[in-house]
Amino acid sequence: MSGEQDQAALRHLERAWTARGFARRDFLRLAGAGVSLAAIGGLLAACADTPPATVASSVPTLAPSAAPSPSVAQTSASSAPNVQRTTVIATTASTTRIAGTPAANAAPLEYPSGGPFSMNEPVGRKGGGVVEVAFADARTNNPLLTTDLASNYRIGLQYLSLLGLNPDTALPYPELAAAVPTRENGGIAADGRTYTFKLRTDVRWSDGTPFTANDVVFTYQTLAKKELVSPRTADITDRVASVSNPDDYTVVFKLTKIVAPFMTANCTGAGYGIVPSHILKDVPVDQIKQHPFSAGDPRFSVATGPFTFQEWVKDDHATLVKNATFFRGEPALDRYYFRVVKDSTAVVTALKTGEADWGHVALSFYDEIAKQGHLATTKYDTYSFEFSGFQLDPERTTIFQDTEVRQALTYALDREAMAQAIYGGLATVAQGTAPTLSFAYAPDQMQKPYSYDPKRAEALLEEAGWRKGADGIRAKDGKKLQFTIWTNAGSKSREEWSALLARVTETRDFEMFMIGFAWDVDPDQTQMWSSKSFPPNGFNLGKYTNPQVDTLLNQGLTELDPAKRKAIYVEMQNLLLADVPAIILFFPQGVSAVNKRLHNCKPNAVGLSPRWNTHLWWVADGK
Repeated sequence: MSGEQDQAALRHLERAWTARGFARRDFLRLAGAGVSLAAIGGLLAACADTPPATVASSVPTLAPSAAPSPSVAQTSASSAPNVQRTTVIATTASTTRIAGTPAANAAPLEYPSGGPFSMNEPVGRKGGGVVEVAFADARTNNPLLTTDLASNYRIGLQYLSLLGLNPDTALPYPELAAAVPTRENGGIAADGRTYTFKLRTDVRWSDGTPFTANDVVFTYQTLAKKELVSPRTADITDRVASVSNPDDYTVVFKLTKIVAPFMTANCTGAGYGIVPSHILKDVPVDQIKQHPFSAGDPRFSVATGPFTFQEWVKDDHATLVKNATFFRGEPALDRYYFRVVKDSTAVVTALKTGEADWGHVALSFYDEIAKQGHLATTKYDTYSFEFSGFQLDPERTTIFQDTEVRQALTYALDREAMAQAIYGGLATVAQGTAPTLSFAYAPDQMQKPYSYDPKRAEALLEEAGWRKGADGIRAKDGKKLQFTIWTNAGSKSREEWSALLARVTETRDFEMFMIGFAWDVDPDQTQMWSSKSFPPNGFNLGKYTNPQVDTLLNQGLTELDPAKRKAIYVEMQNLLLADVPAIILFFPQGVSAVNKRLHNCKPNAVGLSPRWNTHLWWVADGK
């Protein structure tokens, strides 16, 4: 679309906006924040006498990234029809991972090698460091407490979990465990509810203290305590009956039931990194968040991973240094430097100038960054989605209690136009809640695809008793259909992202929000949709409740047959599409750029990718 066409479309939408009685300053705030014209058009669709034409334009950019465990991620997109006021405050990216679950009797899985993402070159030079750039700073350095991707990435370099995820297959491989438990090796009992992990005996914390089963037991027992206020507490208390250590290098988990994804969902990733019991065992659980360990104080932040913490200057940088005693071998790099910049534009600038070696790039910058000869730029499918969440807690607002309202808002969005405008073809319009790489992805089996249909949106609101007033705004029982959407589309600054994250996950002071979400490698979505996963024990941020969904989530966790599991998750997704506790907008791709001086860094969508093998990374100039 030309600049003149953009301006004409903008003027058309402005007239339509003010004609509906909406404040012109709110329209200017939306347009100034970078919200797409397609999205603004969607805001008017359900309340307009005739739906406005849908137009596309350039829109806010994203900074996608990969996650090892369910985490709130940044995103970009902002739209909702039939509102009088829309406050745009914060968003930017998202990503996720979901994959298969190994069969209980699968062959032992070893350290990844030889695949497209695990074919490592021999280390050609030692020394120097690498700079990873992002605009979101971490919130914690404690695996027990992490909820965001920036924290996950740093934690994953320091605190290993029992298992890792193969970047080629998304199946588990042993990290701190000596082997992946199977029925064949005696690690999984016949009842499917007892897992025995044999631990490596050659691992030491970076302060020289031996790593033992005491550390594993302490980690999981602490995760189970509500006073920790961890989003993983609900999972652990629901799934794990007990964890014990019959000797220093054996850990036994007794589960409350069969949990098909137990190893991939609860034994991998930064959120299940094992913490040092000798550092934290005497700290009251409700004080762990305030302990210097959680802030990365080098006196307490001892590690089992390839790097240890050196310093953290908030909103500027964090420096990790190599753990020379790392059990897989001394890392080739001396330093791993996380640089935090003000926004996604600055991320691209740092990569183009060589100030940073690698980073995840906003999708709208793909064409620009791909032209840089010194960078290897890759795009790949992810396990993420972008979504708009509704506040369903009637004590906070009653505006979204009618299912018809939520369905109407979904029909009123032209998601195809939005995906093209926002992502330039680097995203798939969501059909269901399982992202494209999930084995539960089944768009052809979704009963409510929610194609753009503003007339259907109008009809649903009429059926639910929301009538248009003289001012053109719908109302019911004296209450107007007006609400605030929280997102940071447009500015993508780290300050606004941090503020949004706190609002959505902590204070929950919202009517509607728009962010992304990062899953683990299994299609189980208990942490978002289960009635047991209300904050702070999970990510059911809107307090959605449906007993049928709870039942299906439980069935999916206990079913070991992949085909039957998929059928369960298809049924669950159709219930979610009928209820619409959130509008699942898009499944975006990921884009990453790596300076060609850096070797063995191969971004993709699995686990801590590409940081799973950082001890083998090396830089050609040794700087």
